[in-house]
Amino acid sequence: MTPTDTELLQRMQCGDGAAFSTLYQRHQQRVFRFAMVYCGAESTAADVTQEVFMQLIDNHSYDPAQGDLRGYLLGMARNLLRRHWRDAQRYAALDDDEGGPLDELLIEPLEPSHWVGRAQQHGALREAILALPAYYREVTILCELEELDYQEAARILEVPIGTVRSRLNRARKALAAALAAPGMLPERSEDYELRAV
Repeated sequence: MTPTDTELLQRMQCGDGAAFSTLYQRHQQRVFRFAMVYCGAESTAADVTQEVFMQLIDNHSYDPAQGDLRGYLLGMARNLLRRHWRDAQRYAALDDDEGGPLDELLIEPLEPSHWVGRAQQHGALREAILALPAYYREVTILCELEELDYQEAARILEVPIGTVRSRLNRARKALAAALAAPGMLPERSEDYELRAV
């Protein structure tokens, strides 16, 4: 029988390294994908992902009654990303070339002839998501890409459920407007699926 996250955390807190490895393998890609889409810089996303799991080892404040571990880890990633952004704003201008385009997140095309068009669509979507204000971007990532329900997103963002709904609605409208240029909208919603490599 596969152990639950809570069981693995308990074992990890007792010094079981294999339990930590299992938790890491179970949740690392999701945390990295969230961070990558949130900030657009692979190096920052990797650093934040590592920090999340290091804090998980040191910090035993997770309460299963408050929600699942996935939401807890994404909330930690969000807080770390916001701290990184504040620090970057305080000490230096952001480097536009840090992560470059998010090419690593493109899904493989079904046919080679679709590659150019789909790459443009993916690039446009990523640019549109990155251009959203942080409060729209984070709700879009949590609800649309991570497929969390409104209640879980509200818990992570520490806002009422109505705020999540409102922000998501406005974010969708902003994305639709940004992608309204001819040829930029996909024929199928699955054309915009993102995955970490």
